[in-house]
Amino acid sequence: MKKRKQRLSHTKTKRNSKSAKKINLRESKKRKSGHRKTVAVSKNGKQRKTSNRKQPKRNYTKQKKRREGAFIKELMIALLIAAVLFGLLFWVTVRIPKIEGYSMTPTINDQDRLFVYKWDSIQRFKLLYFEVPEMGEAMVRRVVGLPGEELYYKNGSLFINGEEIPERFLSSVFSEAAAEPMTEDFTLKEIAEVIRVPDDCYFVLGDNRLYATDSRYFGFVKKEDIFGLVKARIFPIHAMRQF
Repeated sequence: MKKRKQRLSHTKTKRNSKSAKKINLRESKKRKSGHRKTVAVSKNGKQRKTSNRKQPKRNYTKQKKRREGAFIKELMIALLIAAVLFGLLFWVTVRIPKIEGYSMTPTINDQDRLFVYKWDSIQRFKLLYFEVPEMGEAMVRRVVGLPGEELYYKNGSLFINGEEIPERFLSSVFSEAAAEPMTEDFTLKEIAEVIRVPDDCYFVLGDNRLYATDSRYFGFVKKEDIFGLVKARIFPIHAMRQF
């Protein structure tokens, strides 16, 4: 009888240990999966158990919002840096001045807005944007004489180093009043007391030759006073053109 009782008690303890193990396994699985139980109070004052299964989803949405905020912040910083670099590049390489006066009529008119590029090579008959320090004024004129060249006008025609150079950009219309050519005759010796254009200097003339203020009056344009070459007229829009 005693042996039988011992066997029954032994089997009961085995069953209890198995059930305890099962309960522990369930609790460990719930902990791993984030299934934590919390105590909530119902309307009648009794406690009831509720599962907090939505907690991982809330954490995921918070992390997603943080990532989106960080991405937007990085994008804004990148756009700001790009805008600053573009502004510096534009300031270093380009100018968009407004022209006043009629010395370049009809090529450029009063109040025209131009696109000036700073880093181009200067060639004959290109439009030069520069400053005259003595006058404190910026202007646009056409390059006629390059450094080291001998220059003069005879019978209204341009001669460079003794060779006649046609100016096809000028109108062939003569002054109706005096029936004279558009450019009066002169030599560098007469207006500047030199035979050739000095080094790092340029001789410029306005296209409106009879009324233009140019190198015949204020002398040569020094390289250090040049802002750049005129590439296009961008305003007024209906008169846009490339030079």
